[in-house]
Amino acid sequence: MIQVGQVLDKYELLERVGQGGMAIVYRGLDRSLKRVVAIKILHKHLSDYQEARDRFEREAQAVAKLRHENILEIFDYSGSEDAEALGSSYIVTEFIEGGTLKQVITARPITFPEVGAMVLLQVCRALAHAHSAGILHRDVKPENIMIRSDGVVKLMDFGISHMVDLERLTVTGQLLGSPAYMAPEHVEGRPIDYRTDVFAAGIVLYQLTVGRLPFEGKNPHEVLKRIAECKFVDPRQANTRIGNRLGKIILRAMAAEPADRYAAIGEMVTALEGYLEESGIAADKVQSELSRYFAAPPSYELALEERLVDHLTRRGVQLLAQQERALALDIFDRVLTIDADNEKVIAILDGINRRTRMKAYAMTVGFFAVMAGGAYLIHKRSQPPDNEVPGSLGNGTVAVNDRDTTVVKDPEPPLPVVTIDGGVPLAVPD
Repeated sequence: MIQVGQVLDKYELLERVGQGGMAIVYRGLDRSLKRVVAIKILHKHLSDYQEARDRFEREAQAVAKLRHENILEIFDYSGSEDAEALGSSYIVTEFIEGGTLKQVITARPITFPEVGAMVLLQVCRALAHAHSAGILHRDVKPENIMIRSDGVVKLMDFGISHMVDLERLTVTGQLLGSPAYMAPEHVEGRPIDYRTDVFAAGIVLYQLTVGRLPFEGKNPHEVLKRIAECKFVDPRQANTRIGNRLGKIILRAMAAEPADRYAAIGEMVTALEGYLEESGIAADKVQSELSRYFAAPPSYELALEERLVDHLTRRGVQLLAQQERALALDIFDRVLTIDADNEKVIAILDGINRRTRMKAYAMTVGFFAVMAGGAYLIHKRSQPPDNEVPGSLGNGTVAVNDRDTTVVKDPEPPLPVVTIDGGVPLAVPD
């Protein structure tokens, strides 16, 4: 039986730090390089099964191919000979000082959707790198995401990841992974591909921003049934702070049909970066933002609130000036979900409402004026034509019809003009 203090090749087991479904994790010491490492040892009861050993070895092979700041780095693997001598296989990886994302959000839920988006962006960047190497993770969940003490996000546990044939980008679905984070096609045993990881990423983002899972039930069977139906509360209704732009990202990632999701995780990365840029958070500064957040969440959130209100208000005004009214209203709505009594935004919205009412009033008046004019023309055209009978009486002309008589006199001739002393003209009657 493996115990603390035991030495495996050049690795000394210092303490047991965790346990998963497949392995026990120890903090260890690499005696050659004098560095602290994590040693994951396959459970004894699994080591007798070839499938479990193959899957464990697959994790080592998969992660060993990947070099990314947001993926847990693998240093060593026991190999078949050492595993046979030891009676179990093990993997040596970098040791993370910190906790899992699950532990972090359980201890203190994330208040601002923007923070959840930043965390998930780092996870998606890791997945994009893995996918580019032909590797599906298949078990993306908060328990498999580490938050290092300096705020760096690390995706780990590719234990049930599957090497994808580059010429055939789908594999036959097997019920591997955590039920609450599975995609409908995974639950139903249909072929899966990279978009299956996209769906899981969407669930994690939903959980981080809403505060609960989209699919819940009394037992795994009930959860799987709800996933297959893919019915859940719209994240924008569950948390009004999420807003339209982030809400649409979540909904697209969690579309029931793979064809309706992001075709590649890289597209989701771009969408999240755009959302954060709109919020005043530079995509290339996300790591430093998360470092400050995880170092002191309360003070970071206080400062973030002020930053968001200021930036979003200015952005909304800019969009209004560009005649992008719908986008501006979305931005102002985000401000009011953060600061419901924001006087500046309320004044802007009141101004928009007044202009809207005035425009509606003007349109109404114009409408009735046009209607009145049209009615008058219709009335005139409906009258019978006049019967004019010309005639002459004395110095005037008489026009007669069957209703009344109008007398029009001939114009009188002009008076002769004479000039008196002083050059003043006078009109003199005959």
